[in-house]
Amino acid sequence: MRASKNSFWVSRRPAVAEDTIPEGEAARAAASILFWWLLFAGTHLGGSSLAVRTPLIRKLGLLGFKGIYALIALTVFLPLCSVYARHKHAGALLFVPDRTLLAATEGLMLVALVVLIQGVARPWPMSTQAELDGRFSKEARGIQRVTRHPQNLAFVLFGFSHLLVNPFSADLIFFGGFVVFGITSAILQDRRQRIAGIPEIRQYLAETSALPFAAIVTGRQRLAAKEYSRTALVAALLLFVVLQIFHPRIFG
Repeated sequence: MRASKNSFWVSRRPAVAEDTIPEGEAARAAASILFWWLLFAGTHLGGSSLAVRTPLIRKLGLLGFKGIYALIALTVFLPLCSVYARHKHAGALLFVPDRTLLAATEGLMLVALVVLIQGVARPWPMSTQAELDGRFSKEARGIQRVTRHPQNLAFVLFGFSHLLVNPFSADLIFFGGFVVFGITSAILQDRRQRIAGIPEIRQYLAETSALPFAAIVTGRQRLAAKEYSRTALVAALLLFVVLQIFHPRIFG
């Protein structure tokens, strides 16, 4: 595990020898992380289903529903992170990261930040504001031409990249959860939008892809590099540098 100190994206293991961590404690930590992930996924994905979402919007209004939805997500996600922070690197050592994996992690994290901030910079055609206004854009622009779920892709890249350099079983559950949730959320979101049947969104779904670059490869989209935000690109690069510097202090 000495290789881990060469990367800012892997947390340092607490100063405890592997064989001094009680097996029962590691199992409880893994179970607790898994519990909070399942609770987060269940409330987040279940709350966005048409069976739950539609009647609540009728009663609370769209903004009221979105507010409660976000509050529940935050209420569950924060304990998930807290539990993992107290049990980082618990459980069995599954592999030892090498320099290649460390380099891959940093590269993937840079891509994740670029994708995430490009997604924020380019309003999503199926956003809350679009729902409030009742105006849905059927045209993809910028990062949406690569994938219609840039935030989900960023979550997947974040989780996968950290799996490469955090090799304990508790790490696998925590960071693996981002990968599973990001993919599952995108699939269910597409399913809900297709059922909703709004013509503009149906066209948007037909002309874009959830799988990165699939719509471009099949000729439904073009890369259109000029549509990407330069400000967002600079912001992503700056954030990457800041995280490189402060990651050990913030996350250990």
